[in-house]
Amino acid sequence: MNKLLITVIKRLNMFPDAVRHISGITPSILIPQGTHMTVELWLWIGTIGMALGVVLLFFPMQKNKSVSEQGDSIAHFLVPMVAMTLYLLMAYGYGSAPRPSGRIFYYARYIDWSITTPLLLLSLVSGAVKGHVKKRGAMIAGLVISDVYMIVTGLVAGWTDDPRLKWSFYLLSCLSFVAIYALLWGPFRKLSEKSPEGETYRKKLPVLSIVWFLYPVVFLVGQQGLRLWSPVVDATLFTSLDLIAKVIYGLWAVSLVQHTGSVDDELPESGDRLVRNR
Repeated sequence: MNKLLITVIKRLNMFPDAVRHISGITPSILIPQGTHMTVELWLWIGTIGMALGVVLLFFPMQKNKSVSEQGDSIAHFLVPMVAMTLYLLMAYGYGSAPRPSGRIFYYARYIDWSITTPLLLLSLVSGAVKGHVKKRGAMIAGLVISDVYMIVTGLVAGWTDDPRLKWSFYLLSCLSFVAIYALLWGPFRKLSEKSPEGETYRKKLPVLSIVWFLYPVVFLVGQQGLRLWSPVVDATLFTSLDLIAKVIYGLWAVSLVQHTGSVDDELPESGDRLVRNR
């Protein structure tokens, strides 16, 4: 029976841990020898993709006219730069640690997210609170603190192999995630209706929301949660999501802000508010 299970897993490379619990076979037998190199390959893909994003997002900073455009471009430039640094660290074999269960935990991802997600949020809500930043300082601070709390509790959930601690902290992280969405889709969205750049916020919000929603799903099913797929699938999905959220989304968001800014620049100051209110 054990020989049959080993043959099936080697060919399909699926659900190694589920079979391990049933058969008692160690993970090192179930996971093909090339798995580590494949994970490493995806980490290098992430490094190169982020580096390309840094180069592509550097040029929009030179073309900015307004302060808001400049701030937005700088934030989106810093995001892949930070991610590239952490991906390079992981690709060289650092920023990770083996856990008692036999899996490898990449804590460098959480260092990345603790810096890049607040930058993405600040860039996003800047369009909703333009002209009211000082009045909405407490709300912005609450958003950023909720985000950091979500990352820290997620770190604990990903690190531990104790089921009680893991799922308790995963739940706390998800509750914070819900609080972030409630702020973005509630108060901030209402503010965007009165902001000159509110339309940009309302275009960016659903895109970022959909991409971010997939992260806790990958956590739940992957190596840090139920472990229903291999480390290779985990690396593939997390790297792909990171490239979408940090590079592809960043390029689109910067172009969107610049387009909005160029349209606003063409409006006469005296008729600016009248035109926007139509």
